[in-house]
Amino acid sequence: MTRALSVLLSVGLAVIASSRVQADARLAIIIDDIGYNQVQSERAARLKGAFTLSVLPFTPHGISSAKLAHQYGKELMVHLPMSAISNMPIGKGGLVSGMGKTAFLSTLRQNLDNIPYALGANNHMGSQLTQEAEPMQWLMEELDRRRLFFVDSRTSVNTKALDIAHKYQVPSLKRDVFLDDLNETRAIEYQLNRALQFARQRGSAVAIGHPYPTTLGVLEAMQPLLEKQEVRLVYVSQLLKPRTEIHTAVKFAPVPGERAYCPTPQTLLESHTKVDLYDRIGIMHFHIFGY
Repeated sequence: MTRALSVLLSVGLAVIASSRVQADARLAIIIDDIGYNQVQSERAARLKGAFTLSVLPFTPHGISSAKLAHQYGKELMVHLPMSAISNMPIGKGGLVSGMGKTAFLSTLRQNLDNIPYALGANNHMGSQLTQEAEPMQWLMEELDRRRLFFVDSRTSVNTKALDIAHKYQVPSLKRDVFLDDLNETRAIEYQLNRALQFARQRGSAVAIGHPYPTTLGVLEAMQPLLEKQEVRLVYVSQLLKPRTEIHTAVKFAPVPGERAYCPTPQTLLESHTKVDLYDRIGIMHFHIFGY
């Protein structure tokens, strides 16, 4: 284990131990990238608990995995491929910068129609597209028309997606923690504890992980931790405000006094920043996630 990770774990766990519990603290966990690997997608579908699975459209096992997950009581979303700053290929169904509205909506509708039982959507990659107002407006118009919710995966700190979702009164949330940017058991456990800490302190939190064997192993064993931390695992939809409570032109803002969306101990950062370690575009693992 690296020294930085050791410090991260020790500091983080100390903070978690001292956090105060809010009544009915709730955590939603989204598992992205369902549909490519059959074994891991089906393993995710069989997880015990109120997990939300986000399925990539037009993947070899996307539809079958969605149907299996539905049978096991999971909530489903469409994982919409969007262009990234890294210019990595995003495959069939990609929503890319520079698309005209007609082409954009045609592709978006095919994506949404491809995954059965989906109640919402979030962005796959998208560090470029989520910064562009016009395509985000087109996206929210369509999600509103279909009565679907949206989760901003926050692959860019300059994302406009959540603010625009609010303007279009689309029920929406943002990701608080990535569980497995570092695909190591201790790192994933630490990130899970951070998500639980946020839920305890704020009342709710959203974490995103991927169907890696390491991640799924941690999630399969998490029930005792949930009970110990007094946090309830819920579907994403259970954290959303009803449409009647969403007001137009409401701007999203971080919790007062919060340095970043996902605070990281300053000693682990190379320079002062308002951005969490796992939000920083320059150090994300493009070869894995392609944000």
